[in-house]
Amino acid sequence: MEQYQLKGKIIITGKIKVATGLAIGGSKTSLDIGGVDNPVIKDSKGIPYIPGSTIKGKLRSLLEQNYYPLRNKDEKDGKGFFDPNLVIHKFDDDTVDDIIKIFGSPEVDEPGRGIFRDSFLDLDHFDRNKDSMFKNLDLDYTEDKIENTVDRISARANPRHLERVPPETLFDFEIILDLYSEKDRELVRVLFQGLKLLEDDYLGGSGSRGSGKICFEDMQMILRDTTYYTHEKAEKKLAENFHLKDVENKEWFTNVFSKISL
Repeated sequence: MEQYQLKGKIIITGKIKVATGLAIGGSKTSLDIGGVDNPVIKDSKGIPYIPGSTIKGKLRSLLEQNYYPLRNKDEKDGKGFFDPNLVIHKFDDDTVDDIIKIFGSPEVDEPGRGIFRDSFLDLDHFDRNKDSMFKNLDLDYTEDKIENTVDRISARANPRHLERVPPETLFDFEIILDLYSEKDRELVRVLFQGLKLLEDDYLGGSGSRGSGKICFEDMQMILRDTTYYTHEKAEKKLAENFHLKDVENKEWFTNVFSKISL
């Protein structure tokens, strides 16, 4: 096994802005007459949040679909296949691609670089706008969207209640990328590619019916090498107040990567 020694961490933070209602399912603790059929996930205080596992899983899925064909058999062409048991893309040999480096794999001796934090509601933003953009909510932090399925023969409607986080809500997000060599900085490109794919897809459930459109805003990126943790040097700012549109510029990456030295 190759030896790995941590050289530093790239920390990406920012805001997830909900563009359409966000439905990330939780569990019902009680059966309420007239209550929602599909509640959103909430923390112990009853406030909605986005689990890090949801963000990680969606990003990985989108990147795998973008890089490789959807199939469950290895055609020996170097493009691998999707394992129906692990529900992730894999290879029959010891290939380790950028996706495995970021997200990890239980079948390779390679450390996953990515850490995906839970994203919590920006309460200050919510409270400031409670009497304007959030004044007509059905519940404390969420809306109740009623959907119908209609029997094709009898035309009988079967309404169901879908709880969603309302548009314009902000969540704080954080993604950490561990660096074991300067080559790992190239994984930032792949990670941003996944974020861009996610903006044109959806997060959570009911995406084909309008829910889950998000965008990333007010992003920051810093580098903390090992000397930061021994109190020898300060963290290094790599980029401030940027959006994914800025990432499309090749000079932007050149400028960011020039600041990364381990």
